[in-house]
Amino acid sequence: MIKAIVFDAFGTLFNLDSALLADINHPKLNDILDYAREKQLSYTWLQSLMKRYIPFDEITTIALQDGCKKYVVDVSMVEKIIPIYFEPTVFGDVKPALVGIKENQIETAILSNGTYAMLHSGITKNGIDQLVDHVFSVEDIKVYKPNPAVYAMVTDRLKISAKEVLFVSSNQWDVAGAASCGFNVAWVNRNDSFRESVTVSSIVKEVSSLTKLLDILLILDVN
Repeated sequence: MIKAIVFDAFGTLFNLDSALLADINHPKLNDILDYAREKQLSYTWLQSLMKRYIPFDEITTIALQDGCKKYVVDVSMVEKIIPIYFEPTVFGDVKPALVGIKENQIETAILSNGTYAMLHSGITKNGIDQLVDHVFSVEDIKVYKPNPAVYAMVTDRLKISAKEVLFVSSNQWDVAGAASCGFNVAWVNRNDSFRESVTVSSIVKEVSSLTKLLDILLILDVN
């Protein structure tokens, strides 16, 4: 039934934990990161609603700069933070999960707001090139998730139906967007977060680790 498993990138495959920035000793670092993550999303949605497009790397820089300004920190700190988005590590469950999926001969893909430069940099750094078959970026259509046109890139380019896709994300708003387009969806809840109303849909399965994805495939096959 499932022909492709499609992953969100940042926060799902790529780890953006502040612990990766241990060399930056500043009391406001976590505040800046939290603010920037929130503004990254709101700025992408604002751009899409205004029918404009600024690449995700630029939006990320703007969000980090705004975070520095908000917490009265020299914006030069952005230069120290930004590499986490271009040279991220992957979560510990990523490689085992991708290997298991490939062993089951299921196609894998990434669908992300990130630019191709950001995505390919992360893929290469973590040595998962041979485990990811396709990479799709909103750069191609210049509109951000959760616009349906973004998720349609998967079905259009892979020539499969939404029901043949399992979309995987740690972001509940992304989960909601994929579910509304008819995908089977797995919400990766590594931190035991509150399940919001947008994630209640019966087609959204919850897993604590990417290594549990094959269990979902068994459930979907039975149903």
